[in-house]
Amino acid sequence: MYKEADTTATITTEEKVAFLLQPSSYPYSVSSVKSIETHMSWVFLAGDLVYKMKKPVSYRLFDHRTLESRFTNSLEEVRINKKLAEDIYIGIVPLVINKEGKLQLEGKGAIADWLVKMKRIPERNMLGYAIKHDCIDETQLHQAATLLAEFYQTSLPVPVTLTGYAGKLESEILFIHDELLAPLFALPPLLIKELTAGQRAFIAARQDLFEKRIAAGKIIDAHGDLRPEHICLGPQVAFIDRLEFSRELRIMDPAQELSLLSVECEMLGNSHIGHVFIDVYRKKSNDIIPLPLINFFKIKAACLRAYLVARHIEEPRYKDDPKWLTKARVYLQLAERYHQQLPV
Repeated sequence: MYKEADTTATITTEEKVAFLLQPSSYPYSVSSVKSIETHMSWVFLAGDLVYKMKKPVSYRLFDHRTLESRFTNSLEEVRINKKLAEDIYIGIVPLVINKEGKLQLEGKGAIADWLVKMKRIPERNMLGYAIKHDCIDETQLHQAATLLAEFYQTSLPVPVTLTGYAGKLESEILFIHDELLAPLFALPPLLIKELTAGQRAFIAARQDLFEKRIAAGKIIDAHGDLRPEHICLGPQVAFIDRLEFSRELRIMDPAQELSLLSVECEMLGNSHIGHVFIDVYRKKSNDIIPLPLINFFKIKAACLRAYLVARHIEEPRYKDDPKWLTKARVYLQLAERYHQQLPV
């Protein structure tokens, strides 16, 4: 399909990053390049475009240490994001070693890596920015909620059994429980155990709710990572960064995904937005989600986010920054509040 770079002359990730940080590396005029590093990728903001390069890392659910896996994952990211952000995801492009033996972006030669190429969205257009700066356009907000509701309505149900679905939820809850109790995080063990017990008790006592959701075809292939920073409000509404590395993690009830969004908006100081998305979905789909189910999913979401935030300190560049564990504790406090509202 393509020729890989000679393994005897491997280009390191650091060399690739250094190259992509240079404005002269791009096949068009760029005055400056801004980079963002995440657990999984390096993102380069270069003029009106964005290039995302996957890191050669391995986690529990994926292994991107080979060029082939990064190629496949990049293709998948573009494919699944076309549904909610068609005009933003352009495609994937190669980073090559050209005939002069130098790195070249979108050139010809032996492939050193693959990058996802996207149109750049100004930060001010994102929901996260609008919340932080208290400049939300209600019309755009309703347009975004409507687009998401229509996406849910047109998504085909994923066939699952009650045993399989409930088992998946419980397995995820137990995994998060074990991770949150890691001594390195020093998070409150009694609260974590209480939250876990409450979620498990709810699954056992209210299987009727989950059975009705399955029967109604509400388990779908969703976005998977619905957060305010992934929602573009204008000038054209779009949802970016759909979770590409695990379809299994995208399989969920819209009630679960909307609950996650609500938690994230509350963390930014705005509880109104979560209600807007849920209300628009309810009206568009005529799906009256039971409040206890929303509270259950909010607990689960807040615990998940606490874990994802806390694990930052496992990385050398973050280990001495106290903000991550502080934020994890705030998520657990939110989960505790939802837990107090959860009848079983």
